[in-house]
Amino acid sequence: MTDTPAASSTPARHVVVRALLGAGAGLLVAGLAAAYLHISGDRFVDDVLKAHPGPLLFAVVGGFVLLGFQSLRWWTVMRPVLPGLKFGHAYRAMLVGFFFNALLPMRGGDLLRVQYLGRRTGVSRAKLLGTEVVDFVSDKWGWIAAFPLVCLLSAFLPLHERPPQWLFRALAGFACLLAASGSVLLVMGSRRWRKDAEGRVRGPVWLNNLRDGFAAADWKRLMLVETVLAPLPWLWETLVIVVASRALDLGLTPMQAFGALTAWNMGTIIPSPGNAGSFEASGTLALGWLGVAPEKALAFIFLYHLAQVVPGMMAAAALLVAEGETLFGKRSVFHTLAEQPSTQLSS
Repeated sequence: MTDTPAASSTPARHVVVRALLGAGAGLLVAGLAAAYLHISGDRFVDDVLKAHPGPLLFAVVGGFVLLGFQSLRWWTVMRPVLPGLKFGHAYRAMLVGFFFNALLPMRGGDLLRVQYLGRRTGVSRAKLLGTEVVDFVSDKWGWIAAFPLVCLLSAFLPLHERPPQWLFRALAGFACLLAASGSVLLVMGSRRWRKDAEGRVRGPVWLNNLRDGFAAADWKRLMLVETVLAPLPWLWETLVIVVASRALDLGLTPMQAFGALTAWNMGTIIPSPGNAGSFEASGTLALGWLGVAPEKALAFIFLYHLAQVVPGMMAAAALLVAEGETLFGKRSVFHTLAEQPSTQLSS
């Protein structure tokens, strides 16, 4: 049975409503943070206009390199499912996911990069989703694993900077959640309980495909991902933040940059598209705790956010158009990619 126009437009309306609600929540949080810190609008604008372009240009280039490190991690996890997959395919899928994460709340772009790659490879979306979940957990583990490396680096710097207590508490709390998530993935990826006593596969096809995605990477591959590839994006972005901070003459240290990066990721609990508002609020508060003036902190976070989001969205939009996708209208990429995920998982 074909969908009527009204029925087919209903999911799109729901997506728009969720995106607007998420954006409103993010902007509300940013407004509350600005009021709490008594940020002067005139000083903020003045700091933005006085920013040096060179470090921000490095942040733009660094954002594309960051996507490369993230794509390399996901590509390594996916190789057993797609042995012929090239790194460029993973990078393009990651770029498309980045584009939709900037427009959809609750990281909806991560689902759509699975949809995008599944359409182009013919591999089960459920298997790809399983690898994406493993990649997501690996990414967060990289956050934890990068912390002692930043501490070691800071110990050798002239200031011998020690991490603040709130950073320990934040990472310890998230490490507990990560351990629980990893345990669930290990159980789900296990070959046990896959078949009944008669040898028949238990559960629906999509669930078994999903579990195949969880179990795609063997322990040697996972060791490579978790110990080498997972920390790379976090260490690289810490360096990018250090360099970009020179745009406003902040001169952040690696520990301060990692603290801001940690705050941004804690702020993702607010389902705002592209972390709009929550990114600025969490980063400004973190830099304020580290001794940076609130107006200058907000100006830097705002410019850094733009340098990361806008060029990546433009590149992804150009990619989709070059591949023949229509961004707007009845045949837009939003309608063709944002199909009901549950109807695609078994394919």
